Amino acid sequence: MLAEIALKNWRSLALAYSLTTLSSLAQAIYPLATAFAINGVIDGNVLAIGWLVGAHILTMIFEVTTKMVDTRIFTRIYAVFATDIVAVARRADIAGDRIAARASLSREYVDFFEKDVPQTLYATTGMIVGVAALVWLDPVVGAFCIALLPPLAAINIWLSRRSSALTLRLNDRLEREVGVLQKRSMAAVTRHFQALGGWRVKLSDAEARAFGLMEVAVITLFLAALLRLGYTGDVKAGDVYAVFAYIWRIIGMLDMVPVLVQRFSVIRDLDRRFVVPQD
Repeated sequence: MLAEIALKNWRSLALAYSLTTLSSLAQAIYPLATAFAINGVIDGNVLAIGWLVGAHILTMIFEVTTKMVDTRIFTRIYAVFATDIVAVARRADIAGDRIAARASLSREYVDFFEKDVPQTLYATTGMIVGVAALVWLDPVVGAFCIALLPPLAAINIWLSRRSSALTLRLNDRLEREVGVLQKRSMAAVTRHFQALGGWRVKLSDAEARAFGLMEVAVITLFLAALLRLGYTGDVKAGDVYAVFAYIWRIIGMLDMVPVLVQRFSVIRDLDRRFVVPQD
């Protein structure tokens, strides 16, 4: 299903994601441009402020353009896709309540392309630029950062598997929701919403555990960088700012990962549900 949407709308998606990538790059170089400006001003070069002004202008231009273009592209994609989902479900003689549920769940696909893919691009770009900048600014701090990547990957692999299992049960309930609300007793309705709440709590708990484990890793990076720079002589003020700015940005990128992993689990489950058997 994802591949089908991507192929039908590849030109629009290429434009949207190109703008997203350019916007992410502009934001990612912002701390480095600020460091150049700080160091330049301290050294008596007022014109070095141009680095900061230029980065800010680029970021503003790309962010404004991206917001305006994205709304137009993804509104059109959803209108076409939701219509196709209903048409396919009707031809497959699926019950009316499930058609309504699928039309609602189909929004998840468009949200995936509109929100999750750009966030993934943003996080990936930020991580790559951030790690590269840390290696360039201080190779030892950069090495600390790289060393943390394998355990962080292991945490998110666990989260992906856990989220997939829980999402399957949650979407089973959601797909039956219209029928429960229309035909069942109030006791059944109560049990339905209690069950939904239970699965959402379990998903939230899994995300929270992954987030907590990742925070242990990032505070280790932060302390290592602090000790490293504290014992290093002749460090420029701008470089110190840039190192910690990139560490905080990397932390922000890492905080996004558990949410994105769960979103991928939702889409994988919907893909399984929306496949219509061929005659």
